[in-house]
Amino acid sequence: MRPRDRRTWSWLPGRLRFRVLGLVDVVALWTLVAALITTGAWWGLDSYRQHRDYCTADRELRRTGPGRECVGVTSRAYGFAPGLTDVLGRIEAENRAARGSGKPVVSVAVVMPYTSREPGAAMSKELIRHSLQGAYVAQHAHNHGPATGDTAVQLLFANVGEDLSHWPPVTGALTARRGGEAPVVAAIGFPNSDDATLAAVREGLGPARIPAVSAVLSSRDMEDPYLFKVSPSTDQFVDALQRYVSANRVDRRNTFMIADDRDDNYVANLRRVFRREFGARYGITPDEVERRTETYQGIKGPARGTPQIFRRAVSAMCAVDARTVFLAGRDADLPPFLETIDRTSSCDRGPDDEPLRILRVSTGRDPVTETAAMRRIAERNNIEIVTAAAVDAPRWRAGADGDERVPKAFARFAGSYDRFFTEEGPDALNDGYAVMYHDALTAVGTAVAAARDSDIDAVTHNDVYDELRRGSPLEHCAAGCVPGASGVFTFADESSGAQGGAGTERAAGLWPVCKPVPVVTFPKERRDRSPLYRTYQEPGESTCPRP
Repeated sequence: MRPRDRRTWSWLPGRLRFRVLGLVDVVALWTLVAALITTGAWWGLDSYRQHRDYCTADRELRRTGPGRECVGVTSRAYGFAPGLTDVLGRIEAENRAARGSGKPVVSVAVVMPYTSREPGAAMSKELIRHSLQGAYVAQHAHNHGPATGDTAVQLLFANVGEDLSHWPPVTGALTARRGGEAPVVAAIGFPNSDDATLAAVREGLGPARIPAVSAVLSSRDMEDPYLFKVSPSTDQFVDALQRYVSANRVDRRNTFMIADDRDDNYVANLRRVFRREFGARYGITPDEVERRTETYQGIKGPARGTPQIFRRAVSAMCAVDARTVFLAGRDADLPPFLETIDRTSSCDRGPDDEPLRILRVSTGRDPVTETAAMRRIAERNNIEIVTAAAVDAPRWRAGADGDERVPKAFARFAGSYDRFFTEEGPDALNDGYAVMYHDALTAVGTAVAAARDSDIDAVTHNDVYDELRRGSPLEHCAAGCVPGASGVFTFADESSGAQGGAGTERAAGLWPVCKPVPVVTFPKERRDRSPLYRTYQEPGESTCPRP
């Protein structure tokens, strides 16, 4: 036997050698087993910690932040929220049909929040649902319509979180999808004029040369060479109001401005534009002797404010018997503002007095404001709400054939929407989000088709970006206008030296040209005496094609 053979250890009694050596071997064996178990347990726990944060087996969505939202990019219908099941399922089915169509497929990401659980979230549940519905109508129309350029569109659900802050993993995932099958060629959505939105483009998509087409952004601070806007800018909304004031009998002396003073990009921009466009000429100055402006703290997103936040501002407004009021705030703040007026005794006016006109801007006609309760408050207090909007769905639905103020493509869009989403109420289009998301994706689809018409076999994000910048409204849109449900439009390229309307700044971003801006009134519908406002068209001119 070799020296290492334990059976040669003669110093142990023979009858003990086997037992002692067996005990040593058992201890060694169990020590090894324990080490392996411990290592396996640590590996398993570490693997669990890594996998438990993923919402899907393919790791496309990951739970992030205190709210444990499922953030990321996927083409599958994940259950972000119960009210989205139908529309997400429809989009997923259309995605499968696109991939199986035999056509070249491109992907377009819908970048926005997909949940709305906390007060002050960027979008309400209804706005999220309506936005996705509008995108689906545009996707279906592109994939099954006659002018698709023989290319199908797949939509990607890109959730940046309800406060918009989780954009880095989303833009990173989109950047990684620029090649291969169904490459990412653009992103749409971007619902709020917010620093996170701008960072997502400037630091995420822009460096990757992926064009971003926002459906509803309006703040002029939201500008970047890769950020296109379907909505008119705040300047253009307010310019439309100014023309309305000039053309209609609106009190220009007894004026007042009430402004949300939060550090919010949208309301800060709106405050500046109101002061610049109306300002001293209409008496809305912060003069301490005869103060004609007051502020309040608004609530961002769908959570309604409380009447108390308006108490001081409304008391000051009524104390000077203001008849024309400029409201620089978000839609969610309008109902509590009206409720505060209704509760303030100093605001009581006789039915024969000049109405209290509230001038504001909005994407559409806020369904929360235009309820029976709000109508009663407005009528009881002789209030008229005047809104410059991007979408006037009720009037467009009621518009007769041949009405040149009604966008030509709206009826086709509304018919498709009603056919696909039969459970929605009759006012589902009023907030404007379905229309604007439809138009954002239609802009991308138009660019994809134009690239294919130019004999480009495999359309890329660079091709879409070039085509989006190339359109012109001249010669009845021979150079590729977007047939939007909110009106025919193309984009102003800052390098072309396009100028805004009267009183607006030089175009420094990519804003829609020839976009209609209807001015609507509530509770009574009044016909605006002034011509329909079209962005970038000077008063008295008719260079834009029919909307």
